[in-house]
Amino acid sequence: MWNYVSSSILFLLRAVSNCFPSALTHQILRILPYLFLGCVCYGFDAIFLKIQGEYAPYIGAVADNAAHGIIAFFSWCIVCEIHTRKHLIDGILCGIIACAIDLDHFIAAKSFKLKDALQLKNRPFLHTTTVVFIVVPMLQVWLAQNNCFLRSLPYSFTVGVTSHHLRDGNRRGLWFWPLGSTPPLPYWIYICCIVALPFIVKETKANIDKLVVIPENNVVLLD
Repeated sequence: MWNYVSSSILFLLRAVSNCFPSALTHQILRILPYLFLGCVCYGFDAIFLKIQGEYAPYIGAVADNAAHGIIAFFSWCIVCEIHTRKHLIDGILCGIIACAIDLDHFIAAKSFKLKDALQLKNRPFLHTTTVVFIVVPMLQVWLAQNNCFLRSLPYSFTVGVTSHHLRDGNRRGLWFWPLGSTPPLPYWIYICCIVALPFIVKETKANIDKLVVIPENNVVLLD
């Protein structure tokens, strides 16, 4: 059944691509993942607006956390295009990182109860975007350059944390400790930033990979 469906999809894609010049088709295929990511964000936001009832805050919190993970995963799929099992593992890790950020609510509340975690007056420590500028260089220097398996960790951390903060920033702005917070991001800016994030990380990763070669014996060589 799956083979039939996949074959049908490929047939339709080839039929559509034959209707356009190859260069145009290539550009469209490059843009599609970013459009899909934007649609995923919009879809989740539309769903949250429909959540009502007595348990809406709790259902919304759980669903919002899941959305953080899914959006981070799809963002990483754009960065690496998922050619290998390692890429898939990195994508899952990126989603886990995006979800794990909300654990600081429980740490700040000093409670395992969701009700207490949702009643914080201030944002907890992992919700400052400053953490990206502190942790990523440390990961790059101490881990990524000495372990091939962790080479993508700085980038997956960046995607997971930043995508989480951008989604929250639509409601509360971005918090740059110790400078303060920005105003809430307009909706279209939030969507554009989410869509642009994997492109920026992908290009940055590609440029750095051209400069630094990490062989299997973990010796760092420069071209």
